[in-house]
Amino acid sequence: MNNIKGIVAIILLFGGFFFAQAAFAKNVSGSDSLDITILSARNLNGIAGDYITIVGQITNHTKKPISDITTYLSMVDTENKLPVDLEDWSAEKGLYIGSIDAEQTLPLKWKIHFVKAGTYTLAVIANIAEQEKPIASSLTRFEVKPKKNLNPGQVLPVALGMPMLLLAFMAILQYRRSVKVSA
Repeated sequence: MNNIKGIVAIILLFGGFFFAQAAFAKNVSGSDSLDITILSARNLNGIAGDYITIVGQITNHTKKPISDITTYLSMVDTENKLPVDLEDWSAEKGLYIGSIDAEQTLPLKWKIHFVKAGTYTLAVIANIAEQEKPIASSLTRFEVKPKKNLNPGQVLPVALGMPMLLLAFMAILQYRRSVKVSA
């Protein structure tokens, strides 16, 4: 039952992405809307625990300013087919853009902390107050590799140190006994 709910959630989420993509393509062809681009798409791969910055831009292709725009990240774990709760991954949720002038391009930046290894899909979504449909960037896929830690929880010094300490103690006792016996 949970798998069915997960699959339905993914279908709805990707359906929203593709719906927004279709609206985006229609608007750009008429050159009467916004264009969202993820510029750091090639640099997103990393290791769990890394901090990265997602860099993008939003461009107004219209002949008039557009106001009251909110941009935000949307991320999907493609291996588990579930949306990712960005509360753990990023402190910066949405970026509010008061107004973007005609044919102006503004930068977008989010800082993300890679929490869990896996394969993910990321998109930037723009919600304009006076429009019913959001506008989405193209989907960007990236991979977060697991962190290899040879000393998790600082256990290694204790795990190696205690047996060595016990062996040293036993060697000292044996030495003292052999000195007493020969004296």
